[in-house]
Amino acid sequence: MPWQDGKDVKITDNIITRGWADPKNHKSLTKEENLVIGKDYTITFDLQPDDQIIKAGQQIGFMIFSSDKEFTLHPKAGTELMIHLGSTKLTLPIVGGINAFKEATN
Repeated sequence: MPWQDGKDVKITDNIITRGWADPKNHKSLTKEENLVIGKDYTITFDLQPDDQIIKAGQQIGFMIFSSDKEFTLHPKAGTELMIHLGSTKLTLPIVGGINAFKEATN
């Protein structure tokens, strides 16, 4: 997919991949568990695989939404969701592995 640049480019023009997770299924994809207000939960999920080359210097972003307009149930009005950004990580594969990363960042 060619990367779109320019002032008229919408944020959605360069979506690389998507992923979904239901917090009520934080332990299992087949068994829901009601969430307890104030309790922290760890949720791990994969993004849909896609092969992209991001040019050196190009920035990427990671966006988290609490619902998806087309495919999810919408929470009741007033529902709050807190993301601990300091505990959040995104793992991206690098062509050539760790050696290519070290060479590119030296």
